[in-house]
Amino acid sequence: MERHLMNPQTRNKLILFLTVFIDMLGFSVIFPIFPETLKFYLSGGEDPILSLLLSLIGQFESDSNHRYFIVIFGGLVGSIYAILQFMFAPFWGKLSDRTGRKPLLIFTSLGSFLGYLLWFFSTNFSLFVLSRIVTGIMGGNISVASAGMADITSEKDRAKGMGMIGAGIGLGFIFGPPLGGLLSGVDLVGIFPSLAFFGVTIFSSSALISVLFAFINLILMLTLFQESYKPQADTPRSLSHPIFGVAGLKNSKIPFLSFIYFLFILGFSGFEFSINFFFHDTLYFNPREIGFSFVYMGLIVIFVQGGVIRRISGKVPEKKIALFGTVSLLIGLSILSLSSTFIPVFISLFFLSMGSAFLNPGLSALASLFSGAHEQGKNLGILRGFGSLARAVSPFLFALLYFNYGPNKSFLLSFFLSLLVLGFLLKVPDRENEKQNS
Repeated sequence: MERHLMNPQTRNKLILFLTVFIDMLGFSVIFPIFPETLKFYLSGGEDPILSLLLSLIGQFESDSNHRYFIVIFGGLVGSIYAILQFMFAPFWGKLSDRTGRKPLLIFTSLGSFLGYLLWFFSTNFSLFVLSRIVTGIMGGNISVASAGMADITSEKDRAKGMGMIGAGIGLGFIFGPPLGGLLSGVDLVGIFPSLAFFGVTIFSSSALISVLFAFINLILMLTLFQESYKPQADTPRSLSHPIFGVAGLKNSKIPFLSFIYFLFILGFSGFEFSINFFFHDTLYFNPREIGFSFVYMGLIVIFVQGGVIRRISGKVPEKKIALFGTVSLLIGLSILSLSSTFIPVFISLFFLSMGSAFLNPGLSALASLFSGAHEQGKNLGILRGFGSLARAVSPFLFALLYFNYGPNKSFLLSFFLSLLVLGFLLKVPDRENEKQNS
C-alpha cells in the first residue's frame, strides 16, 4: 500500500485532483456569506468599486426586494471569478503545451495562495474584488490540471483520469458552500481581538479554509509533483488566445464538444443556484440543512467518480458514459420539476448528482481523446473555459427566472438545456468508428 501511494503517477493524480478541488472550493465557498459580505462593506464607508457595482445592480433590480438585490450582487461578484477563468483557462492550457505543466501549476498555485491570503485581509471592497480577480485568473489552471491528467493516463484509462478531475471540480463546488456557511460562524476577531489590527474581518474564517488548502497544494506541487509533459519541438510558439481561434480549429470536434459542455454546465450550475432558494422557500431548510443536502450530493459524486467510473473506464465507450449521465440528469430534473416534498426531491438529487458525475468526465475524456498529445492543454483549456463562461452566465439567467416565474421554470430550463445536450451528444462520432475509418 505504501509503495502504491509513493508511485509518482499516483501522487501526480492526487495533487491534480487537489488543484481543481481548490479552484472550485474558492469559487463557491463565498456563496453562503454574500449577505454578510455585502452588509459588512456597505457599512465600511465609501468605496469607488462598490459604488459602481451598486449602480450596476440598480439597472437589474426591478423592485425593492432585498433578497433579489443580494442575488444579483452575488451573481456579479461570482461572475468576476468565472469570467476570468473563462479567459485564462485556454491561455494557461496552451502555454503549458509550450512550457510543460509543472512551471505553470507552481505559478498559478502560488498566485491562488496569495489571492486567498488577500481575501483573508480584505478590509475594504476594492481589496476583496482584487482577491477575486487574482484567484479567478489563477483558477484558470484547471485546464493545465486536466492536461496533466491526460498526460499520465492511457486512452483506455482516460475517462478514469478525467473522473478524478471531474470529482475535484464537483466536490469543490458542492463542499464549498457548506464549509463557507459553517466557518462564517467563527469570528476570529471576536476570539483574537488583536487580529483586527492586521485587517482580519468577520468573514476571514471562511477565507482561511481556502488559504490553508492553497498553501498545502503549493507545497505538494513544489516538492512531490513530477513534470508530466515534455514540450515537443513542433509545438506552436504563438501565445494568441485559443478562444479567438476556436471557430477555425482544424479539429471541429473540440468546438462542438465545448458547446455541449457549455450547455451542460449552464443547466447544471443553474440548478445548483436555484436549489439553494428552493430548499429555503419550499422545504423551509435552514443553512445547516442546506449544507447537509449538498454533502449528500457530494457523497453520490464520490461514489460514482471514485468507484463506478474507475471500474468501467476502458470497458464502456466514453460517449456512452456521457449519454448515460445526460439521461440521468433528465430523469432527475423531471422529478424535481414536479416535486415539492422531501422524498421526491431527494430522489431527484440522486439522479442529478449521478448524471453530473458521469457526464462531466465523459465529455472531458472525449475532448482529450479527440486531441493530439501536443494540444491537450489548449483543447482542454477551451473546454474548461466554456464551462467557466456558463458559470458566469447562469446566476443572472436563473435569478431572473426564479424570482420572476418560480423554481419550476428554472428547473424546466435546466431540463431543456440537458435535452439539447442529449441531442448534440448523439451527433458526436464514435471513436471506434473513426479508428476503423482512419
